[in-house]
Amino acid sequence: MPTPDAPRHADRIKDRVTDITLDDEKAAMRSAASQRRAELAAAMPDAGQALALHVDAVLKLCEGGIIAGYLPIRSELSPLPLMRALVDAGASTAMPLTPPPGNPLVFCRWAQGDPLVGGPYGTRQPPDDGDPVSPRLILAPMLAFDDAARRLGYGGGFYDRTLAAIRAEGRQVTVIGIAYDEQQTERVPTGPHDMKLDGALTPAGLRLVETG
Repeated sequence: MPTPDAPRHADRIKDRVTDITLDDEKAAMRSAASQRRAELAAAMPDAGQALALHVDAVLKLCEGGIIAGYLPIRSELSPLPLMRALVDAGASTAMPLTPPPGNPLVFCRWAQGDPLVGGPYGTRQPPDDGDPVSPRLILAPMLAFDDAARRLGYGGGFYDRTLAAIRAEGRQVTVIGIAYDEQQTERVPTGPHDMKLDGALTPAGLRLVETG
């Protein structure tokens, strides 16, 4: 005869199987998406300059607030030409500091020409004694995205924790993924802690979605 705990035990097993399946699906997509992005980066070296052509659309999203970007690694599409154009247009920009695993990102005011130091995972970032800020708009790298603004990242969860922390404090933030147009896929697998984006910016332009 089943014990009273049997249904709960069965649910835990079911949840575990679901988690394993989701993790495996994400891992397989990351491998393929990483290779695809590297091919795109090699084929389109001027894609970052194309992003900068959409500076006016990005400025409308930040509503006068600070815009946080990223310093590209691997084959990430560079937002640096866009950030230079944003500063030229009068915007304030920032960069993330990568924290220890399990923590949200910290952002410090930064513009091109300001100092950088070595960070985790082979990154470069502002010194940790810089000016911390709360961005109104975050530009995030990604491996893939879909029509519903679901983002495939590297699996560290830094951006998911960051957005959850900002929104839990009642602060407004818009998050736009940066990608090549060809990084769009039919569906990105996501779990309950994966945060949706508000849209994607590609060389072809800005695509916004309803996230509510």
